[in-house]
Amino acid sequence: MKNILNESIVNIFTPNKKCIINADIDGIIAGILLQNFLNWEVVGYSSCCGKPDDELWLYDDNENLNDCIFVDLPVSIKNFSVIDQHFISINEEEVERYQSEGNKVNPNVLRRRNFENKDYTAKYPFGTAHFVLAVLENLGYIPEGYIIDFFKKINDFDLADLVLRADRVIGNTNSYTPNCIDWAHWIESIGGVNTEVLFDVVIKEHQTRSVTEKNVEKTLLSFGCKGIDGDCSNLFRCKDYQRLSNYFSFLGSCLDMPPLPVFVVHEFGMLTGYRVYIDYNTDFELLQADCNKDNVFSYAFVTMKALSMTLIDKK
Repeated sequence: MKNILNESIVNIFTPNKKCIINADIDGIIAGILLQNFLNWEVVGYSSCCGKPDDELWLYDDNENLNDCIFVDLPVSIKNFSVIDQHFISINEEEVERYQSEGNKVNPNVLRRRNFENKDYTAKYPFGTAHFVLAVLENLGYIPEGYIIDFFKKINDFDLADLVLRADRVIGNTNSYTPNCIDWAHWIESIGGVNTEVLFDVVIKEHQTRSVTEKNVEKTLLSFGCKGIDGDCSNLFRCKDYQRLSNYFSFLGSCLDMPPLPVFVVHEFGMLTGYRVYIDYNTDFELLQADCNKDNVFSYAFVTMKALSMTLIDKK
């Protein structure tokens, strides 16, 4: 077994857990993998990206959130378990705190990236789904002989193009090539054969894949997603369960795995997001204190000058 440097990963990636999934293509593909290989039960979906309409949708509004894993969601509440890649630590002290909680895993934290050290441009540039794939292979939950056909044709692109659309891997690699190639080799080093096949495409073919990436974007929009990143939070807000079902079924059939469940949701109804504009002259101790307040549901740097915050009303 390859060493992935963090005991928390082994503790979190165990069978038969409940999870709450980010409502975009990255979260959905990650959820399909976890559902298929770890028998995880999806009990909710969420969008918490620092916008006023941030939301958490649950199958059962009495769900105990302490029992769930938040997937592809940078949830910062101490008792909540998380698999995410958006979050980058404010400083080294925050890396230590994140790791000490023992219930959160994140490639940026594994490689000790933090904003105060000006590591934002060296942050993990891929999707949570790709990290989940590598970890599942690393821990043996994806059997050695199990091969995902990433070159299977779907419409006018192949499965690799679809899976790499999660968090815009090809576009990122064309724009930030040295960082992406570094991370591609890192993720191959912790994954297995499927991770290696997928990221060999990134390393060797990123310059020629832009056209098919655009074809994937058109397909995602055709299902009613509000953005080219496969964000379907708009369908949850308007309760368009038929389009959600069509979208989830499409992604499941592409992967040859059962789709995520579509169910009538209850709005958690107590989240609100906004953006904080900062720079490297910011008082990082004060920023850290603000991010660790009890009413902060999640936070993540979204650019070198902006921090996404989502607050929870505990009244």
